[in-house]
Amino acid sequence: MRSKKLFSITLAAVLSLSMLMSGCGGNGNNKAGAPDNGAGQDSSGGNPKEIVELKAYFPGDKPAGFEDVLKAVNEKLKADNVGASLNINFLPWSDYGNSVSVKMSAGEEFDMYLDAPWLSMSQMIASGSIIPLDDMVASRQELKASIPDQMWDANKFGGKIMGIPLGTVQGTLYGFVIRKDLREKYGMPELKTVADVEKFLYTVKEKETTIKPFVIDGRKADKLTALFNDTLNTGKESFIETLVPMFYYSLDSKKVVGAWEAKTLDQSFERATKYYEDGILSKNIAQEQNAQTLFNQGKYAATYYAADGVEGLKYLDALKIDGAELEVVVPHDETSKPYSNYQQWNFLTIPKASKHAELVMDVANWLSIKENHDLLEYGVEGKDWESVGDTSYKQLSGYVFPGFVLTWRPTLERTPDNMLAGDKEWVEKAGAADFFNLSPITGFSFDAEQVKTEYAKTTPFFDSVFLPLSQGVLPADKGKEMLKDKILGVGGQKVIDEIQKQIDAAVAK
Repeated sequence: MRSKKLFSITLAAVLSLSMLMSGCGGNGNNKAGAPDNGAGQDSSGGNPKEIVELKAYFPGDKPAGFEDVLKAVNEKLKADNVGASLNINFLPWSDYGNSVSVKMSAGEEFDMYLDAPWLSMSQMIASGSIIPLDDMVASRQELKASIPDQMWDANKFGGKIMGIPLGTVQGTLYGFVIRKDLREKYGMPELKTVADVEKFLYTVKEKETTIKPFVIDGRKADKLTALFNDTLNTGKESFIETLVPMFYYSLDSKKVVGAWEAKTLDQSFERATKYYEDGILSKNIAQEQNAQTLFNQGKYAATYYAADGVEGLKYLDALKIDGAELEVVVPHDETSKPYSNYQQWNFLTIPKASKHAELVMDVANWLSIKENHDLLEYGVEGKDWESVGDTSYKQLSGYVFPGFVLTWRPTLERTPDNMLAGDKEWVEKAGAADFFNLSPITGFSFDAEQVKTEYAKTTPFFDSVFLPLSQGVLPADKGKEMLKDKILGVGGQKVIDEIQKQIDAAVAK
């Protein structure tokens, strides 16, 4: 679903809007019965447990009103006789990874923290600094049930659960946010395909004098390779992403190739070239960094969308324009399921030095019960939020908890009540594991150590060649040939061979 290049982009979106997101809509299927190990049981039926304070480190700023919410959480933990209280500490993002590593090296005892492949998880696993959780997960019914089996299976490291995967969607669904009022103004039916969207954009280009067709930030332009392609959100592509920028995997030959040889992308590159020449894409696309603002100001008729619970919320200000209406368009062939590797990028991990691993897992299990989950993620009901049915909520205060550090559970998440109807629909679909097909290269995660010199030489060409090619700034044929020459000219074939070797090993497992 993404490349390392995209980790930071996705992360930035999560940091700035993380809990506006509140993930995918919960489906209410999780049973709220009493979990194992006493978590969630009322103390009136037995002796109260001694309360152990669990210390946690997470990145970011402390949410507004956090002390009141944490007090309520700890009071409920006590009432439910879990035997734990939470001491949650937030560290600045700028030094989070280093700070946690220093604390662990110094022997500080704490009980849980956020780690990830983009942080230090691989090193922590290799050094034995965090513990496997398989047996403890298996014995905690609520935790196990709140995360789909596909997500548990796809987020193991060396075949083991080394952290609780924290995520809300199970795969990537891309599409468009468009001005519905303009579509109706020109008598166009509901847009369902990429060709429909193209017709809409050209209609706007022809008939509107103050509104331009389509805007996207230049740094996100690599998404255009998926957006303007007839295989969007299907499993019909013949080449899929390897999660290594500019390298793809052929479903037919089972071979790794560069983007210049990935035939699925040809249509996207050719369309981008045409759209750039025709003025559908801005001539300033490479430098554009204000797509959200420009769309919300009514200067464009369509923009990029991803069903992640965050992207669709960015464009609600456009509704303040007199007469403006919005709708989400996600082209999808219902006869074909898109591929997903179900991979998540955030994990709750337990340091080896913690003396309370079982209790940490009891709390994680307790947080997998809907009312407890909602208390920490959304705050005190009636004060910080109010329920809108089983799967939505209305925010009443400024409390915004970063659920990606602790509370995200695909079956429990609520969506904000002000979401566009189409956005809510597609976020909920993206949160359903069965909506996707398992990617044939699930389990592959690139380790560049053996080709670090060659790989380091190839990465600058993402910005200098691949993005301009994706934006239409470099014409399709010229851009593909240039990308090929540049990458192969610095030893890129060694990178391709190493990716191939690692994918073959992952598939063999």
